[in-house]
Amino acid sequence: MAEDYTPDQQKKIAKHFVLVAPHGEVNDLTKDLRAVVKGGLLDEKWLQGAMTEYNKRRFEIAESEKTKVICCPQGEVEANKYLHPEKKVICTVDPVTQKITNESDGSKIVSGEFLEYREKAQAKLKEYLNGFYEDGTTNPASMSRGQGNVYVAPDGQMAVVISFKNLNVANYWTGGWQSEWTVKLGKKGMTKLEGRIRLNVHYYEDGNVQLNSTFNETGEVEVSDPTNTATALTNIIRTLENDFQLRLEKFYVQMHESTFKNMRRFLPKTGTKFDWKPGGHRVATEATSK
Repeated sequence: MAEDYTPDQQKKIAKHFVLVAPHGEVNDLTKDLRAVVKGGLLDEKWLQGAMTEYNKRRFEIAESEKTKVICCPQGEVEANKYLHPEKKVICTVDPVTQKITNESDGSKIVSGEFLEYREKAQAKLKEYLNGFYEDGTTNPASMSRGQGNVYVAPDGQMAVVISFKNLNVANYWTGGWQSEWTVKLGKKGMTKLEGRIRLNVHYYEDGNVQLNSTFNETGEVEVSDPTNTATALTNIIRTLENDFQLRLEKFYVQMHESTFKNMRRFLPKTGTKFDWKPGGHRVATEATSK
């Protein structure tokens, strides 16, 4: 079937599969793709390019022994180099292994008149993440990890990026949370907050079920001094993310009561639940045969 497509088309299709891969499963997927697509089309150059884009889409967390950095557009300095604003370092990332290979000074990027706003917001964000997200786990079969960072541009555009994963490949499920929020600090007073939440959950034991949710959110933040602005920003992010969770729970309840009910009957036409006890059916069969 591969011969029905040109080499460029095959590479484009393979890249699509990479970009939509669930959290924690992309390495196994790329191995399978390179085995299926013959002729060496999916070479190292292709793999580097596909993984670079995947890491930014999924807000992958690259690590070294002492540092974790989010691979995201907000922190991208150049291809496969990402800013860690709290440590003030630029991390060079191997896109395939998703490991940090080098760190260099980034203090010139993390500077300017809005630096105190960033630092106060980072401190408040840490408090929020410690209370609502899990970073690290005691279960050897699964891995929970995450990171949240605050970035600020010279023009006062502040971005909050949150990325957390909960991976349990041994039990055939993975999940990842991505949220991003932006606010402009240029003027004091009420300012619009814009954000997006993306959630991907994959369960694939004896099946293949995925949940992909994307919600665009808006709110308002009062920009004042750095401390109060950081508190207001974190509070509205917490409120919007909690509301998203509640809407998601309500959606599943409604699915059970309406969607699934319309798809199949809860009871047979007789309106009586089926009796699964084999003894009762055996008696009825014997009575009928007599």
